[in-house]
Amino acid sequence: MEDVIEAPEEVTPEWLTSALFKSGFLKSGKVIYLKNTLTKTLPLSVVARFEVRYSEGAAGSPPTKLFLKLPRPDLSKSFSSELNSKEADFYNIVAPEMKDPPFISCFSATFSPASGKSHLLLEDLTETHFQPLSPYPPSRSYCELAMDCMARLHAHWWEHPRLGKEIGALFDRAQLNAFVAELEKNVLNFVDFLRDGLSAERRKIYDRLLSSSYKIWGRLTERTGLTVTHGDAHWWNLLYPRERNTHGVRLFDWHLWHVDVGARDLAFMVALGGYSERRAELEQSLIRRYHESLVAQGVSNYSWNDCWDDYRWSAIRNLNIPIIQWIQEKSTEEWRRNLERAMDAYEDLRCFDLLNK
Repeated sequence: MEDVIEAPEEVTPEWLTSALFKSGFLKSGKVIYLKNTLTKTLPLSVVARFEVRYSEGAAGSPPTKLFLKLPRPDLSKSFSSELNSKEADFYNIVAPEMKDPPFISCFSATFSPASGKSHLLLEDLTETHFQPLSPYPPSRSYCELAMDCMARLHAHWWEHPRLGKEIGALFDRAQLNAFVAELEKNVLNFVDFLRDGLSAERRKIYDRLLSSSYKIWGRLTERTGLTVTHGDAHWWNLLYPRERNTHGVRLFDWHLWHVDVGARDLAFMVALGGYSERRAELEQSLIRRYHESLVAQGVSNYSWNDCWDDYRWSAIRNLNIPIIQWIQEKSTEEWRRNLERAMDAYEDLRCFDLLNK
């Protein structure tokens, strides 16, 4: 395994030449020019951009612009390991199995269990793609492209025989029992913390969540209807093409990928994320777009009603998101906003009907 880069200054022409040869993007020649054009510290990472030039006659498909992602040096080893090991695994194990995947091209992804450090060397798509300004979601047409992007990921891994083996993990009964026990503890603590800040009706909703836990999460013990999911699929974890006829949407930030119901990503994006005031207007048409794209890419025995119900089941799971954020000590504004969105979607989608079946 190649050494982990711990600072942008460690990226040298010699190191980059070696890394690109190992990943197959450079077949001959070498890097002769390397310029760091930006270094920036973000809440969980340090990122840098590079411009690159190669010797005359260099062969392969070497990139001319690169994006380096490193964990912040002040993160604890345990937190850094948890955050970054899965992302490196995704680029080394999952992404290479897909032809023309809807991800950013990765030239080097390395994680060190000993230090908890990691690096990702990605293609810099600044000139061809953009991110919408948070907290505003993209336009409807870009949201539709995002649905196509999610369907490409999910369709490829739909009930794939490697799920739960070489690719991700499924719940076994013991893990499911442990999850449900932890869920019950957290929900009860959250409800107790809010006291009169939670209405009697909403307390009943959480009671119903707990009494139906195995119904809601139990299907994660079987491969049927499962796929590889992003796990943090909000609108701002996608890059959108400036020229739609030339480039596609690209997903990034894979530190929470796992095996799950594909609609779980959609419920996080649409039911919980970004524009609750426009959700009713766009929601069903976006999920239909996703389903049609799944079917077009070969997913069978999965009807529109199946997809819509999976989306509603996943919206029920959104009720756990504000609790997780509260435990993680996210801002009160953030978890309260998501509590309102999750409750609104639960009511609007008549999720209680699913629990009564």
